[in-house]
Amino acid sequence: METNDRSAAEARSAEDTILRVAGKLRALSNTGLHFADNPYQVETFEQVLALSAELTALVDARPRAEIQRHFFDDQRYISPYTVVDTAPFDDAGRILLIQRKDNGRWALPGGWCEVNELPAEGAVREVWEETGCRVALSGFLGIFDNNYHGGGGLHHLYCLLFAARHIEGTPIVTRETLDVGWFSPQEVPWEALHPAHPARIRFAFKWRQDPSLRPFYDPPRGQPHATWQHDARQD
Repeated sequence: METNDRSAAEARSAEDTILRVAGKLRALSNTGLHFADNPYQVETFEQVLALSAELTALVDARPRAEIQRHFFDDQRYISPYTVVDTAPFDDAGRILLIQRKDNGRWALPGGWCEVNELPAEGAVREVWEETGCRVALSGFLGIFDNNYHGGGGLHHLYCLLFAARHIEGTPIVTRETLDVGWFSPQEVPWEALHPAHPARIRFAFKWRQDPSLRPFYDPPRGQPHATWQHDARQD
């Protein structure tokens, strides 16, 4: 069993590495296409973009042609996207979770931030849209990098995690969900969670017990390298 677990962990690590490399190539090619000033540069960066889609297809169930079409249709992707998740608690200390319609996995209510919307507004809105419950935010829990918390997918995401207090409303199934409900730590369907959410939910329960916890963030992996900007010589 230990050997199988280690093999599975190594496979996940390899898949995560492929997605990170493919995502970086995608962002670099999009940046290059934005600044390209001749047909040769455009062709080169388009080839890099196609290669990033080919890499992604190695670990993604979608057809390569579909992934490539998505990449070429979204060439504004040059930096991580921002999403919000909310950990709503009731007076009994239970957390509100949804079962997502797109993949059948359980997760915290959340989604994309909208243009001209404060992250805190998006956090409250997503709970309302996905559960029919109204909440009041009670804390900012941190920033979770999807690349390092099981997110995967076609985009590099920064998730802003908030805690909230339930104000009113009975949870209902909406167009985006298959089910919704309140869970104690022992009742959370841990094995059926979206891969990006166990770390967030565990931290939310820790914060519920000790609101003095500092917001979570992934620490730097090292010092930044010198770039052309550090060359003080004038052309």
